[in-house]
Amino acid sequence: MAPFPLLVSLPARLISLRRGLLLALFTALYVVLWQGPDTLFGRTLFLVHLGLFILWQPFVHTGQRLSLSSLLAVLAVALLAGIYLKGWMITLWIMMLAGVVGGKVLLYDARAARLFYLLALAFLVLALTLLAAPLAVSQAKPPVEIVWLGHVSLVFLLVVMALLPLGQEVDSVREVVDFVYSMFIFLLLTVLMLGSLAAMLLLGSGYVEALLQTLLVTGVVLMLLGLAVNPRSGFAGIGSLISRYLMSIGLPVEQWLQALSNLALAEEDPHAFLEKASVEIAQRLPWVKGGEWIAGGSRGSFGVSSGRRWEFSHGGLVLVLFTQHAPSPTLIWHYNLLAQLLAQFHADKLRAQALRQLSYMRAIHETGARLTHDVKNLLQSLNALCSAGIEPGAEASPEYQSLLRRQLPAITDRLAETLAKLNAPQGGSVLRRVEAREWWREQIQRLAALDWVELRSEGELDGELPMEVYSGVLDNLVRNAAEKHLREPGLKLVLRLGQSPDGFELTATDDGSAIAVAIAAALFIGPVSSESGYGIGLYQAARHAETAGYCLELAENRDGCVSFRLATRPPSPE
Repeated sequence: MAPFPLLVSLPARLISLRRGLLLALFTALYVVLWQGPDTLFGRTLFLVHLGLFILWQPFVHTGQRLSLSSLLAVLAVALLAGIYLKGWMITLWIMMLAGVVGGKVLLYDARAARLFYLLALAFLVLALTLLAAPLAVSQAKPPVEIVWLGHVSLVFLLVVMALLPLGQEVDSVREVVDFVYSMFIFLLLTVLMLGSLAAMLLLGSGYVEALLQTLLVTGVVLMLLGLAVNPRSGFAGIGSLISRYLMSIGLPVEQWLQALSNLALAEEDPHAFLEKASVEIAQRLPWVKGGEWIAGGSRGSFGVSSGRRWEFSHGGLVLVLFTQHAPSPTLIWHYNLLAQLLAQFHADKLRAQALRQLSYMRAIHETGARLTHDVKNLLQSLNALCSAGIEPGAEASPEYQSLLRRQLPAITDRLAETLAKLNAPQGGSVLRRVEAREWWREQIQRLAALDWVELRSEGELDGELPMEVYSGVLDNLVRNAAEKHLREPGLKLVLRLGQSPDGFELTATDDGSAIAVAIAAALFIGPVSSESGYGIGLYQAARHAETAGYCLELAENRDGCVSFRLATRPPSPE
């Protein structure tokens, strides 16, 4: 059955009439103070005042249904007020109501709404000091003229509040009251009342004089506290201590963070790191009895898993904490921040572990790629020997026999070195140095079958060179040129080996088309894809040469002249 239309529209109507409800509430309170709590009319009107407060109050949603226990509590308070209403009860009630209204003053940006609640707070303060206090304490009797002036001032404030323009007070049906400001105003009014009574008893002053003396002392104390909280002499004052306490709540957060940092440096395994860090939480953070954590497929627990349960989730980490009592919102925020830090450190550990695995896989990949090209170079050498053996009369030729005697041991040594790299991929190979003149003669004989390749030497070629570096680079350059020769049959390749004071320089120049700019820019930085085969072989050869102290570079790149150069790496400038 559909709800009654009046029940649906009543909460919205009450929300729009909050200012009118507050004015009616103040009017009823004024009449109660005027008539006195001892009269039947005053008690009856105070019940009306309580009913108006229930409709206006900002704590419970207007459309919310109250439970039976809440209704019984409200009826008990109303019955007590109707039967046993005293002046001290009205005084305490006004102080509490002033705290509620004062907690709403600073929440409004609109000038009209802020002024309205400031006048409402002034109304309650005047009603407390001039009308309610004399009802509670018979000695606090201000002069009749001041009482009459108080009545006029209260009526004037009600009229001004009623004439103020309407403005938007809240953005939603649920209002907010600043609890800290409410408690501060309540305690301030308590000090004002008790201080006035103390001044009357100790100093023998009249009520008005005692009230003024208390106001003066309270103002001076508040001014000194303001200077202490935010001094102007260059030091922080107690404001920083208060802020530090509110941010840390007295918890040894710094100690836990220090322990977390030490664990991050000492422990590399993510699972062990989480276990040890969780134990630190139970040991260093108060009110935490124990907890659980879940990260991916791993989980663990620490401490005692009983009490109130609080769950925090950040990234791939779920942290559950068990506390003895329900923590405050600020404490929950701290626990959430600590869980976020723990998740961040754990994620860093996972990334470091993944990076180590990636580095290992990269070493395996590079070793495999390097060995593949070593095998290709060996196959190319064997193909050259086979091509020379096909020639008529090669078997009986002394030159061919001499070539076999020189090349087969060299191929055997290179194959043995390749197998050694396969067995120990992380170890570096020892560079074998050979006479440059002999090495160059072997290359001339090995490549003699390729009529489009010309080998030239410059200088005496005295000295030794690292055979593996120069052989690997030369084999890669010749193989890439051979693939290019298949696309461009008229291509010629010139290999030069020269000698300089710094060492030997090997150049390979062909007269074919230039390498694409994009490929040339990334040629020795990493593997590149190209139909000509440039990229992975030269990349591996360049890295090996760099390790040995040599530099492989593209010296010139234009149509008709594509030149690569291998030379000793120049020393870096200091």
